[in-house]
Parts: sequence; C-alpha cells; structure tokens
Amino acid sequence: MMINSAVNGFNIKRKRLTGLVLLLGMLFVAGSLLARGLTHSIAPATKMPGFFLTEIGELQVIMPESGKSKHIIVAVEKNADTKALSSCLRGMFGARRSVRQKPEPLVAQNKYEEGLVAMFPELQLLTINTFLPQHIQERFNRKLDFGGPNCFNTALAATDGIDRQETRHVSLNEFKARLGLLYSEIQTKTPEPGDVILYNSSDHGAVYLGGDRVFHKKDLHKEYYFRTPKILEVFFPDPGEWVPGPNYNGPYSTPGDTKVRKMQIFRRNAAPLQSWNDAIKVRPEYPAIALMKSTVMKVAPAWSIGKVMGYWSEVLTEELAGKLRETMNSDAAGRFLYTELESVRDQIFITIEDNYFTSPYANGDKIAREIWFTDNEYARGLITALRDSFGLQTDEETLNSICVSLKAINGDYRGKSLLAIIKAGK
Repeated sequence: MMINSAVNGFNIKRKRLTGLVLLLGMLFVAGSLLARGLTHSIAPATKMPGFFLTEIGELQVIMPESGKSKHIIVAVEKNADTKALSSCLRGMFGARRSVRQKPEPLVAQNKYEEGLVAMFPELQLLTINTFLPQHIQERFNRKLDFGGPNCFNTALAATDGIDRQETRHVSLNEFKARLGLLYSEIQTKTPEPGDVILYNSSDHGAVYLGGDRVFHKKDLHKEYYFRTPKILEVFFPDPGEWVPGPNYNGPYSTPGDTKVRKMQIFRRNAAPLQSWNDAIKVRPEYPAIALMKSTVMKVAPAWSIGKVMGYWSEVLTEELAGKLRETMNSDAAGRFLYTELESVRDQIFITIEDNYFTSPYANGDKIAREIWFTDNEYARGLITALRDSFGLQTDEETLNSICVSLKAINGDYRGKSLLAIIKAGK
C-alpha cells in the first residue's frame, strides 16, 4: 500500500520497499558518513561540561544535559560537504526536503556552548534541530514555569491530537479518549516518526522522532525539561536532570524504578481535530468547562490561581465531575468533553498544591479560608454558564445572592453542595 502523510511537521513517506531494504539503506548511509570523513568520531570518554556523547540511530551526536543548551550537535570536518549528512537526517526524522533543512553552524550563546567550541577548534560543530518538527524545536530542552502539563499533553501537542496552545495537564482518561478518536493503533513493533507511544498501558506517553529517539516530558513537575531520550530509556534520568526529593510522590520518585514492559503504537488518522472541537461546543456543559479550562491555563503560569479562581473552583470541579459522569459518557463528544473536565480538575488541584501546599507547615484549613472565593468576572461567568447548562435564567439579583452564599462558606465546604447553591440561586 502506498502511503503519503504529513502530521504536524512530520512528513512520513513510505514507498513499495521492504523494511529490511530501508534499514540496510539507512545503515549504509549513516556508516558511510564516518567512512567518508563527513562526521568526526569523538572518543566516548571525552568530557564535555554541559554535554554528553550519545547516538541518534547510527549517528554520533553531542547532546546537551538538561537545561544546558537548546542544540543537538554533530561534529564534522572543517571543509566537509554536509549533503550526505542532511540526507541521512531527513531519512531518519521523516523531515521535508527544504533549503532550510540543513545542519547549521553552532553559534555559542552560553558558557557550555563556548566551552564546546573551544574544545574542538579544528572541527565544525553543527546543530541538527532544524530537522525536527517545529513544535519540538521550540520546546526541546526547555521547561515550563508551572506544574501540570505532562507526558500525555506533550505527545498530543506534538502530533495534532490537541490544540498546541493548550499547555495544561491531560489526564490518562483524556489521553485515551483522544487516542481512540484521533489515532489508530498500529500492530507493529517498529514505530515511524510522528507515532505516539503509550508505555505499559498507562505509565507514560511519548512521540517517536526517529533514530531510536522519542520526544517527551517525563512528568507533570515543573522541573522536568522536554527531552529526547532513547525509546527504551524514558524512565531513566538524563544527565543533569532534576532528581526528586524524598517528599515527592511522582511516578518516577526513584530513578529507573519503572520498567518498559509494553509499548503500544498509535498513528494519527485523518479525523480532523477541529471537527471534535466543534462537536463538543454544542454540549450544554461546554461553556462552563471551557471557561474553567481557559482560565486555569492563563492563571497557572502566573501563579495567580488563588486570587482569580479560588479554592472553590477545585471543590466545584470535583463535584461537577461526579454529577456529570453518567450523562456525559453516553456519546463520543460527551466523553471527550468529560475527560477534559477531569483534566481541568486535576490542573486546578496541581496548581493549588504547588502554590500553597508545598511547605510542610502549610495549614490546609487556613489556606482554604484565605483563597476560598473571590467575587470577580470569572466567578460570575462560571455561575451563569453553569445555570445556563441546567436551563436556568440568571439575573443580577440572583447572581449577587449566589456569590454572597458561596463566599459565606469561607472554606468550610464539607457536607455542602456548591452546585445546589448555584442551582437554587441562594
């Protein structure tokens, strides 16, 4: 079967050739690069502050440690012609042919890159990032200023499974819902560039780059960088990576304690993302969930969730998820939107935890009172949207009454129903 597809920067072209012929061809090209002097072999024991030697496929590369550089680098002879190198990289990453897609000379911008250039004055140091999809180029070896966005969000954003601007937490349920609607599981052990890999049914998600490498963010913690480990090494720490302390309860609190037992491969199908975005917009619950989602994505990086959304938002999303679980799981669009609600709930929880509860001396009841509820545009918009979803009209007097009632709870929410107050109008 002839396939010609492009997914979010990945250009995957497969002709009528057997996998063996393709593999032999790639190995020949990669091996010939060194044989013809187009790449320079660096001794594995060479110490390079801020960098380490590794391989992408058969190609030796200089990889930056976490946070030390944005460039993946190849060393070549001073006067080498890089056409063969470019051809090898395009084949490995499924990249489009373009005049811009060629290795670029490294221009040192920090002390680690300056030190690397000084170590190899007789060589060309070329960055190969341009062969990666644009979204991955923009994120490689960077980190976010807030916690929540995780491996599932990263894999979806890189493959058009979620809108790229939705840098937020994605629950396992939402991840699997999107995989089921927008991807097809491929029964093969050999992924292709742009495929999403699900590890151990639920442990981790990543996107395959090519050359035995994946792109991922290891966990939801803000200290994790977007990295490109080997496909079977996603659970091991990269050189220079943040190591969790004893109070961290994330999935990789002991480096390497999770093993790869199973890998499922998913390939983006022809279903347009926009069609599902449009389908969920007709649901009556959509305006309220969309408002919470857009607000938490705005305030989480600014660390202003307590002031804007308040602790009541976390309590409300938990209650709302419980109430809507059955009614929204009756159709595909409903399940799609419901899993977004779960993710929004988790992102609000993660952000409040990060902002207020990281200290061992944090007083939960005191914090709940301090950031419980603010009568603001967000709160009034959310109350109105929720009442609309229940078919209830809301005038100014009713809105004022609900805000007074919610504020009066003052963090003492146990045994109370926020939805009942919003529905009753008092």
